Amino acid sequence: MRDLVEAWYVEGASAESDAAELVERLAGWLDPVQRLTVERLFAGWRAMFPPGAAVKVDLEPEAGSVFDHDRRVELRVSPTVGFTNPDGSIERVRLRTGRSATGPDDAAVLHTADPDVIHVDAMVSVGVAEEIPPPDDVSTRIRQLLDLATRNRDTALVPGLWCFGCDSAARCGHYPITAAGGRVYVSTRSITVSKTHLGHLDVCHRRVAWDRVHQLPTDIDGDVELRDGLAAGLRFHELAAAAILADDAPEVVDAASGEISPSEAAELRRMWDNHLRLWETDGRPRARRVEHPAGVTLLVPGVHVDSRGRESTQPVAVTFIGVLDVTGREPDGTPMVVEHRTGRSGEHAPLEAELYAVAAWTSIEASTGRPPDAVAVHLHHLGPEPPECHRQVFDRPRIESALEELRVAASTIAAWHPHDSLSPSWTAGPWCAGCRHRPLCETFR
Repeated sequence: MRDLVEAWYVEGASAESDAAELVERLAGWLDPVQRLTVERLFAGWRAMFPPGAAVKVDLEPEAGSVFDHDRRVELRVSPTVGFTNPDGSIERVRLRTGRSATGPDDAAVLHTADPDVIHVDAMVSVGVAEEIPPPDDVSTRIRQLLDLATRNRDTALVPGLWCFGCDSAARCGHYPITAAGGRVYVSTRSITVSKTHLGHLDVCHRRVAWDRVHQLPTDIDGDVELRDGLAAGLRFHELAAAAILADDAPEVVDAASGEISPSEAAELRRMWDNHLRLWETDGRPRARRVEHPAGVTLLVPGVHVDSRGRESTQPVAVTFIGVLDVTGREPDGTPMVVEHRTGRSGEHAPLEAELYAVAAWTSIEASTGRPPDAVAVHLHHLGPEPPECHRQVFDRPRIESALEELRVAASTIAAWHPHDSLSPSWTAGPWCAGCRHRPLCETFR
């Protein structure tokens, strides 16, 4: 997209025939899906910023920079294109191919560096240009960002949801490489897969590939209204994360119930009561962490394409990450993982318990230097009445079996060609209803 935008202005193109020629020349090598995606995004850009002789275009606009000279630190955010309008006003535009606008930290840097410039997000997937507003706490954010930039880098890394989009997840050490060994380099092709995507792998490869390998923009907005059941589940997970380790859990429950409707509060309390019932049935285990990201990295042979387009088979790092609802110890000291299931169905996703067990096992082994004797995984189904606990114990033979199943899944993912989004197989079924790639996928079946 950046190459197309630059060529559009450098070559003085203006007609649709010019745009088609540019797409053919610069994006003609892409597979049909990715080419169509680029065509649509480029059309979105042209709709927002049509050629204008009176507008001066800057293809190397000045980056927004904030300096702390005493600590020798620079905060820097780069726009894509700059425009100087006939009235002298300056717009600096950031190209956004997804649905996420510029965040408040980047916005704080932009507005601190250039308060008189109009900062704009070009949301090309929907053809809308949105002005980037300054956050209310600009100065506070800048101070915090400068403090973070000069912090002691020897401090422990803090895992979180940001790990799913981090290029270093396979190298940071929080998601250890399995006992099979190997080393992940900066040049190693790395793919991060969530527990949810691991479950989707059982029904449709294309859905997982388009999200995690090809990262295609989605045709359906993710900010849709949540179904009642899903919304209730999210509310319970938020409550559990706040209450399970709290000194006064009933107070936390009362506060959460007071912020929602009576019917929603009744359902929230029902699931919390079911959680307490299962906790008693489990012997009142000791909880240690809540909402803890954990996982494992596997190095498997896969497709590698270098900068010249040459293909080879090389090790690919596939990192599986799941957010463990609760970790702790059973009364006899056995390490345990608890997964809260809030739906009415007692089913669970393929390889869900296996991923949790392997993640806990490798985490303990990495931190203590020795593996545990076993790991227990509790799947707490809080939706049905009475609630149900499905407990599985993973000793070393079961861990090795689970690792082999994860290795098979990782090998499937690593074999997908990064430049051919039609190579992964697809399967139509009920799961298509909730897939945000469905309209584009139906075009290429």
